[in-house]
Amino acid sequence: MESVKRHLFIMGILILFVAACGNQEEITDPHFMWGGNKYITTYEPIEEKQVSEQMGVIKAEGEVPIDENGEATGLPEGTPLYKIDDQIDSPVDVLAYQIGNRFYIARKLVVHH
Repeated sequence: MESVKRHLFIMGILILFVAACGNQEEITDPHFMWGGNKYITTYEPIEEKQVSEQMGVIKAEGEVPIDENGEATGLPEGTPLYKIDDQIDSPVDVLAYQIGNRFYIARKLVVHH
């Protein structure tokens, strides 16, 4: 049963990504810019032990569209951003962010032209 819920959750996230990638300027879900890439917040929890070094923080919360590193919509200024252990030596497609004492996953948006 747990496996079915996980698969349904992942399918929902994938559908969200496909819809968001259609037009990058129309993203309405919370997202941020880091390393020249936009990341969408998933609110998918990740355990603290999977989180690695802190990469930085959200510098400003603004309106859509965001286009500078450290800018975000829907995440408050000062939100910490982290590498995830299994992503250290590969391209950073997934980051972690912290709200309160909980950690969540953000996934890089891929735009197809």
